[in-house]
Amino acid sequence: MSILKRKTTIGLVWSSIDKFSTLMIQFILGIVLARILLPEDYGLIGMIAVFLAISQSLVDSGFFTALVQKKDVNTNDYSTIFFFNIIVGVILYGILFMGAGFIGGFYETPILADIIKVIGINIIIASTTIVHRAFLTTKIDFKTLAIINITSALLGGIVGIYLAVNGYGVWTLVYQSIVRSLSIAILFWILNQWKPSLIFDRQSFNALFGFGSKLMISGLLKIFFKNIYLVIIGKIYKAEELGYFTRATLFKEIPSTLVTTILQSVTFPVLVKVIDEDLKVKNLLERSVKLTGFILFPIITTLLFFAKPIIIVLITNKWLPTVVLLQILSVEIIFHPLQYINLNFLNAKGRSDLFLKLELIKNTLTVIAILATYKFGLIPLCISYVMVSFLGFFINTYYTKKYINYSAFGQLKDLFPYLLVSVIATGIGFFISEIFNSHLTQLITGIGISLGIYYLLSYILKFKELTEIQNLIINRVRAK
Repeated sequence: MSILKRKTTIGLVWSSIDKFSTLMIQFILGIVLARILLPEDYGLIGMIAVFLAISQSLVDSGFFTALVQKKDVNTNDYSTIFFFNIIVGVILYGILFMGAGFIGGFYETPILADIIKVIGINIIIASTTIVHRAFLTTKIDFKTLAIINITSALLGGIVGIYLAVNGYGVWTLVYQSIVRSLSIAILFWILNQWKPSLIFDRQSFNALFGFGSKLMISGLLKIFFKNIYLVIIGKIYKAEELGYFTRATLFKEIPSTLVTTILQSVTFPVLVKVIDEDLKVKNLLERSVKLTGFILFPIITTLLFFAKPIIIVLITNKWLPTVVLLQILSVEIIFHPLQYINLNFLNAKGRSDLFLKLELIKNTLTVIAILATYKFGLIPLCISYVMVSFLGFFINTYYTKKYINYSAFGQLKDLFPYLLVSVIATGIGFFISEIFNSHLTQLITGIGISLGIYYLLSYILKFKELTEIQNLIINRVRAK
């Protein structure tokens, strides 16, 4: 095995450890905090999420990807972008600081002004870490990145729990995020070999900005439309209702994010290599779609059937309004990775123009869906959120059908067996669990029975995905 291939393999392992561990730490600590804090505390942070996300995207300006993609990146490049990021970070924080009152007035929530002035400091802190992260990524040093991300998530979580217990309310979430950002920045300076030089190379900047600016525009559009539901809910409804929405979104995003991340990291490099061989490409996409369905449908049906005991056991009765939102949004879990599978195909073909075209169509649908439902309440708004993803799936498969004849209906046909088995298994588990009065007993018994039946039916029906996963686990154990 070549040194590069070995480093890439090790990097993939550490990258997976990083993403999985960080996500699980945030989820577990988030449950602890949600049991202590109030829904409106999360709603207040949700109101300003879009402003922070856009600011961070502007600070990055696509330079992270530009640095990673550049083959002959040097000290001048790193130092130039490092100082540019800091300057932009300071400017954007100043704009947010001065506009804090306007944002608070927009939402008719004065406390937001104070929150923005404090939490906005994260923008400056994060501006010092972009180049460090790019340097380690270029060196395929995902082990150091994993140590930094996992350690900072733990530190932020510990501080957050301490503050929550001591009655800091919404400020718990503010200071927790700052502690995590500071931890990341400090660890980057300690563990990373790169240090900036007092250099600003205009030629280097122009070259990198020429590439990164296009990514920045695309990123800004994505961030805006991803967060537009938060803006609308925060403006029209109460902060606590936005809190219910953000909590339901968190529960449904964890499985879809994990599966999407794994599929992207594994399938995209393979797609690039076989992109000119239509049959191999179609076979790879079919395997990806089936594996996605096999893994995610049991999770989706579990959230649909057991949403109430999950919410009550994990984050208590005060979050009960989250139940119906979670049940609606859980349907969307399957479409997120499916969209990435189909869009990865276009990226592998080098058709970023078609990628952007499809994204613009979906963004238009998002606006239409919001305008059609926002007056009728949070539940219709959530239904529109799912419908946009459903229609987006059909839009994203247009070119997949055109190039390799793998249509949306073909993909749904491949998914149907896993959906049917999941509904049967979880339905049986749910009805058996109903004999118990304890929500905890319902959860443990019901999910245990559901997974057991799902495994048994998958074995009887000879789902290839079950065999592949079993063989992967066996080979990993033997390798150790």
